[in-house]
Amino acid sequence: MTSSAAIERKLKREIAARKAAESLLEAKSLELFNANQQLEVALKQVEQRSEASFKRLEFQQQVERILIQFGRTFLRSNLDDVLLTDLVKQLTEAAADICYCIELTDNLIPTLKNSHFESPRMIDSDENTGILQASIPIQVEQKNVGKLIVGLAGEDFDLTFIESQMSLVCELLSSSITRQLINLRLVKSKERAEASERSTREFLAMINHELRTPLNGLLGSVELLADTNLQGVQQELHSNLSQSGQLLRSIINDLLDFSKIDAGMLELIESTFKWSSLQSTLCSIFENKAAEKQIGFSIVADGLENKSLTGDLERITQIFVNLIGNAIKFTDAGCVTVTLTSQVDGIGFSVQDTGIGISQSAQTKLFQPFTQADRSSSRNYEGTGLGLAICKRLVELMGGSISLTSELGSGTIFSGFLPLEVVEVNDGVPVTSHHDPVAKDFSALKVLVVDDIKMNQVVITKMLSKVGIVPDLAVNGLEAVEHATKQQYDIIFMDCRMPVMDGFEATKRLRDASYAKPIVALTAGTTREERQTCYDVGMDDILSKPYTAKDLTLTLSKWGQVPA
Repeated sequence: MTSSAAIERKLKREIAARKAAESLLEAKSLELFNANQQLEVALKQVEQRSEASFKRLEFQQQVERILIQFGRTFLRSNLDDVLLTDLVKQLTEAAADICYCIELTDNLIPTLKNSHFESPRMIDSDENTGILQASIPIQVEQKNVGKLIVGLAGEDFDLTFIESQMSLVCELLSSSITRQLINLRLVKSKERAEASERSTREFLAMINHELRTPLNGLLGSVELLADTNLQGVQQELHSNLSQSGQLLRSIINDLLDFSKIDAGMLELIESTFKWSSLQSTLCSIFENKAAEKQIGFSIVADGLENKSLTGDLERITQIFVNLIGNAIKFTDAGCVTVTLTSQVDGIGFSVQDTGIGISQSAQTKLFQPFTQADRSSSRNYEGTGLGLAICKRLVELMGGSISLTSELGSGTIFSGFLPLEVVEVNDGVPVTSHHDPVAKDFSALKVLVVDDIKMNQVVITKMLSKVGIVPDLAVNGLEAVEHATKQQYDIIFMDCRMPVMDGFEATKRLRDASYAKPIVALTAGTTREERQTCYDVGMDDILSKPYTAKDLTLTLSKWGQVPA
């Protein structure tokens, strides 16, 4: 009985323990199931995050590739409709659920015909459809010149991330537009500068012609008048007229030369010439002027006897004429001495006078244009104030130097250096001649003069009559072509600027028609460009206005082949 009860109790305990174990097992199984469910959810979330990160990374790489590609393209080419359309297309292909639209200010840059570029599937934002839209400004020089609109339809990207990527595209567009606008401004500035330079050249060419043409008539008439029978008061008036004409010529030359130097249009024309020829020219100009003021004048050339110099003779003469002319003008007693010395790389020079001197305050401004030591209305010495400014610029253009020392009441010394090549006269180097032409009988020459100004026709006709020539006359290039077509002339003197047909076109037509006789330009043009045009159309030489009878005879000696 007791044993049986014990077994029964044990059995109950085992049954209870088994039930408890089953309950525990069931609870643990449920807990494990729940844990598995949570794990699966977590795994799915991780997978989703990894896929989104991969898409973000892939999109970012696509944008970087597009930035590099178009960055290089924009450096080589200007923005145009094709490039911007292609940019929008490639951005659209980078992600299927993003669309774009680029809007720029109308007429921003000339190469853009349109100002609106968008994806083919551009979708407007709508609260019901869930489309998100953002607008990123395109700024140039701190001004909004357009915007990039982004439409986001999917859930793979957040709008903040897309905006950060598209801001890089906007920066690329901004830099490209800025660079192109800068280039456009530079092009316009260059065009304005070139237009200004052309206007300056055209103005100088025109003013050269307009001033020198009547001056040619004036000085030519004065020269011809000297050969007539003048008496008493007439001779005095002729002398006054001649001096005034030469002064006017000097002033016009100074003004025109300074304008050409200031515009960078004056160029040096080198030749080899005898020093003795230059010295003779300077003495012929200033010995009488010095004698009139009863002051001494001398030129001392140390080491330049029987030597030749290589340089621009006209401009070298102009330098010394200005310096010596000033020295004589401001010297009332004593002397003016010009000293030249041969040096290793050129010549040193000084022009010393015993004149009124220059104050220290005036010396600092003396080489500036339009500057005079005395500007008062009661001053004793006239002038434009350009002579010394031109001297300094001409010397510097040659690569030389000039300076001065002066003391009030004791005189002034201008000294400097010109890098001119010094050679022996007898070394076979061709030397420019400025002596009188060899006497010839020019009366058999057939000459055609082409000039539209009646006064200039009279002057050159009278000058030619002095050597026995009676020229034919034409008033424009068309008449000149007709004359020269009917008969051969030994020499044609051709004015350059004329109505109906200018001298350039007339010469070109004659050369095209195989006209081979010499044609000499009659021109007031003094720039290299104008002179080169004469040679380019086929002219053989240039006789610059105003010219003298001696200049005309030298030209006849050079080009007029006297018939046997």
